[in-house]
Amino acid sequence: MPKQVRHILGTIFVVAVMFVGPFVLARHMLTVSRTDAFVADQPNYLAHQPPPKKIKMTPRLARLLRKEFHKVESVPRVFLTKLPETLPELDNANHKKRLFTSALLPLVLRANELILSDRARLMELRGKFENQILLKRAERKWLQTMAKKYRLKRKKDFRTKDIDFLLYKVDIIPPSLALAQAAMESGWGTSRFAQAGNALFGEWIWGDGDGLMPLGREEGKTHKIKRFEYLLDSISSYMTNLNRHPSYEELRRRRAELRELNIAVTGAALAPALVDYSERGADYVNDILSIINYNDLDGLDGARLVAHQSS
Repeated sequence: MPKQVRHILGTIFVVAVMFVGPFVLARHMLTVSRTDAFVADQPNYLAHQPPPKKIKMTPRLARLLRKEFHKVESVPRVFLTKLPETLPELDNANHKKRLFTSALLPLVLRANELILSDRARLMELRGKFENQILLKRAERKWLQTMAKKYRLKRKKDFRTKDIDFLLYKVDIIPPSLALAQAAMESGWGTSRFAQAGNALFGEWIWGDGDGLMPLGREEGKTHKIKRFEYLLDSISSYMTNLNRHPSYEELRRRRAELRELNIAVTGAALAPALVDYSERGADYVNDILSIINYNDLDGLDGARLVAHQSS
C-alpha cells in the first residue's frame, strides 16, 4: 500500500480514537429517526462531529496503526461537520494534504454508500416491475422523489425503462476523483468558501439561497457560492451534479461502460470526461489527473467504510 495512503488512514483512525469515540454512544442515544420504513439508510447528522483542535500521534497509537489500521477496506466512520480550522495555517504541504484527505475520505465513502443504497432500492423496484408486482405507496412516493431529483421526465406511471434511466445516473463517484476535485476547488481545504461555508466545490447559486459572496465578483454578476451546514451535504450535492447535469453525460457513459465490462470505476478513468467542468477544459482535466497520480489517491478508490451503523 502506498505510504501516503497509510498516512491518510492512520490520521483518520487517530481522530476516531482521540476525539470521536467517547462521544458516539451519547450522540446515538439522542438520535431521532428521520426516515420511513422503506428508506432506512439516511444521514444521521447527530453522529457527525466537529474537527479536533489538535491531532497528536502518540507512540502507542503509532504502533497500533502500523499493526492494525492500514486497511482501506475498513476506514473508520469518522464524519466531521467541517474542515479543521488549522488547515490554512499549516506550512507543511504533506501534512496539510494528509489532514484534508483524512477529513474527507470517510464522508466521500459515506456519500457513495448512500448512492449504492438508492441503487439497491431501484434494483428491488425493477424486479417488481418485471414480475408485475404493484408498488406500495411508499415505494411510489420514493420513486417520484428520485425522478424529480435526477430529472426524469416521467413523474408517474413508471416503466422498467424509467428504472434503467435512473440506474444509469444513480451511481458512485470514485473517491480519488472527488478528493482531487475538492482539493483543486478548495485549495486543499484552505479557501474561505471551504472554511466558512463547507463549500468544497464552489457551487454557484442565485437569488435568496444561503451563500457566500465572492470577494472579487465582477460588476453586474449576482451569483454566490452555496453554503452547506455539513460537509456530507457538500459532497452529496457535488455527486448529484455529476450524476444528472447534461454537461457530464460523457462521465456517466464511461462509467456505465466500465460497469458493463465489470471493470473498476476509477477516478483516472472518469476524469477525462470533465472537460466541461471548468473553463480551463483539458488543462483542468490534466491538473486533476496530476493530483490523483502525485498524491496516490487512486489507492483510495477501493476503500470501504467499516461495518455499517446509523450515520
